[in-house]
Amino acid sequence: MSADCLYDELDPLYRAIWGRSLHHGLWWNGSEDIPQALRNLTELVSSLLPLEGTIADIGCGYGTLARTMVRHPRIRILANTASSTQAALIPNHPALEVWEGDWLAQSLAPESLDAAVAVESLSYFPSFEEFLHHTKPALKPGARLVISDWFSDTGTSPLLRYLAKAGHLPPWRSFTSLVSAAKGIGLTRVSSRDLSQQAALTWSRLLGRSLALPFRQPRLIPQLLLQAWKRPSLLSAFPLLRLAYHCGELRYHLVAFQK
Repeated sequence: MSADCLYDELDPLYRAIWGRSLHHGLWWNGSEDIPQALRNLTELVSSLLPLEGTIADIGCGYGTLARTMVRHPRIRILANTASSTQAALIPNHPALEVWEGDWLAQSLAPESLDAAVAVESLSYFPSFEEFLHHTKPALKPGARLVISDWFSDTGTSPLLRYLAKAGHLPPWRSFTSLVSAAKGIGLTRVSSRDLSQQAALTWSRLLGRSLALPFRQPRLIPQLLLQAWKRPSLLSAFPLLRLAYHCGELRYHLVAFQK
């Protein structure tokens, strides 16, 4: 099963646990609730993007970042998701166009984008190089490519191999390999932050919310039991992801490149 099919099948559970954002949160002081932590990430990513022009949101999920950005009157968003369920749930907006399907299959006009952003979608692409080679020509000179994602220097460890298989992910790759690939095609790194400590709490908080789900939304119990039977590895994913951050096997980075 591909990752997008997994998102379609688990959509009710994902939205019950995460809400309308399937990303990490950022805990600046540790006291934030989950919605605020998720907004913290959206706000930080948005601060690296221009306030006008055409922006591609690659792997947009339910359009959380896209909906935030289109509040600015001079912005147009191209929101891309490979999940048909997610695409159908993105609210209509005159400045928001939904592109459903594989990003690498999209026809991109040369120098048509003022920026592109990929929040936790790059890690689903089998090749960083293929993603960059497809995306760079569509960027205007001076445009930014902003990436927020998890990386690992130990992506072949038993723990990360198990988690990648559970989440239908390719093996994790290093942040250094992304920076090197970007530099190799002429993209300049203009901003970079390691947010691992602030992002790691995501998995502790989501574990607590998932354990409480049968009590909060009893109607989802049959689906919870079905998924526990079909893919028991997902039950252990939240605590193991927290462990991977604690051990330093996973790192969370936010980086901006410029063409």
